Amino acid sequence: MVPLARALDVSEISRCSETATYATELNGYTLGQVVEACTRFQSETVHKDPVHVTAHFLHATTVGPAEVSVSVQKIGKNFTNLLADLAQGGHIKLTSHLIFGDLTPVPGGVPRSLAVPSPYARRLPLLNHPSAAVRDRMRHIWRFHSLLSWSIDHAILARNAVRSQTRADTEIIGGGGAEWGAWCELTRTEDEIKPSSIPFFGDTCVNLPSLLPDSEPASHGALDCRGTLTPFSSWFPTVIMTIEFKARVPSSQDHASRTVGLYSESRFLTDPHGRHNARVEVWTAPSAIGQGNLEAGWRDKQYCIAVVDQMALTLPMDLNHRQGNKVTTKL
Repeated sequence: MVPLARALDVSEISRCSETATYATELNGYTLGQVVEACTRFQSETVHKDPVHVTAHFLHATTVGPAEVSVSVQKIGKNFTNLLADLAQGGHIKLTSHLIFGDLTPVPGGVPRSLAVPSPYARRLPLLNHPSAAVRDRMRHIWRFHSLLSWSIDHAILARNAVRSQTRADTEIIGGGGAEWGAWCELTRTEDEIKPSSIPFFGDTCVNLPSLLPDSEPASHGALDCRGTLTPFSSWFPTVIMTIEFKARVPSSQDHASRTVGLYSESRFLTDPHGRHNARVEVWTAPSAIGQGNLEAGWRDKQYCIAVVDQMALTLPMDLNHRQGNKVTTKL
């Protein structure tokens, strides 16, 4: 497979002041290609940065050519609102609403951010530095496994155990669901993380049914002791995804260029169709997996790039197989 950055490529085929159409080759990263088209569309404006994305996945796509149509809905002082549809074979497969703005930090003035050292600021939820991480095997059923490697945070997985402290109380107030976390890295040295990569990383998590122990009737393929998924009978297509970009993708040497930290939590799994949520935080990384040095205060230097929420279904795996290898649903 080609590097992710190349797989997300689009080319402009027509444009006027407030609309444009881009050609692309679908290969499983549909929402990323929509974000890439809109980022190209906004590249010469004052609102260059994606701030928020809402996407509805209407139909499955197939590997092959497609078009992304972009149109301006509103241009304001702080934000530009866009609509973008991805069509294939004359049918809209994905529809989305995107907000673009300027994520440049505002110097001076009254601070309006929760940041370190405030005790209310969110810190990196992964426990270990990437230099101490050991790579875990990825599932070969994932078509993109050659593009990616990861190191799963087993301390976070341990909190999902039935006998963990979070579930030990006789009366549980709130709580529920499951967590997952990992350092995740693009393996091709020529690859890079960019805004259009975030939908892919936001969907690279283990779904709630697969995090449940076998003792739970809703379990569909639990993680083994190494954090690897065991065989399962379900797949989990995304229906709706939202992305809030908290900051720009890092471009300094203080952060890794191909590595991110992922932390997800899922709280609800309901009928019909085994609907479940996933909330994924995408964080900067201080170094590549197995590299770098553990320095004091390294955790406080990391920041959240984006938060990705999705609603997914639990469907029989044979339904996915019947659609054939030509059908892709990875974002």
